[in-house]
Amino acid sequence: MDVSFRPATSADALFVSRCFHWAMLYDDATEDRIALFAREICSRDDVLYSARNTTIAEHCGQPIGMLCAYDGARYHAMRLTTMALVKEHLGIDFSDMDDESQAGEYYLDSLAVVPEYRGKGIGRRLLEQGIAAGKALGLTVTLAVDPVNARAQKLYRALGFKDMAEVYIFGHTYYKWKVE
Repeated sequence: MDVSFRPATSADALFVSRCFHWAMLYDDATEDRIALFAREICSRDDVLYSARNTTIAEHCGQPIGMLCAYDGARYHAMRLTTMALVKEHLGIDFSDMDDESQAGEYYLDSLAVVPEYRGKGIGRRLLEQGIAAGKALGLTVTLAVDPVNARAQKLYRALGFKDMAEVYIFGHTYYKWKVE
């Protein structure tokens, strides 16, 4: 399958929002909530789930997947802004979260592929793009994985990720893994 990759723009905010909801397993999110998240969060440059931090996978000119990733040195400040906006606009408080990333890391935050393109290697190729970007910066590439997501764990291990720590995020304990 012919797939190209490009940096997202602010015009991709709605797609990034929809993918973020898939990545977080919020499959039941309403179109109004996805649009609100796009408008109030994804369209900004100073938040975690910004187009500024996102790579889009395209097929035939249509977005089919995304990876949100960034230098962990920017994480804490972006998290504070992002979670304040989530609380303000969605009424959800994640202030008790651990920091997912820190300086010295390139954090692969959110990955999602449009349902009809899943299982075709798009997610793997997006991850490979993210790993290459982090290594080009000389950073340790990290991500968090749900302990019950065996399929994701298998993919991450195949790409060279290894156990690092546990992190408490979004009300659950996740594994934090790294590839150097």
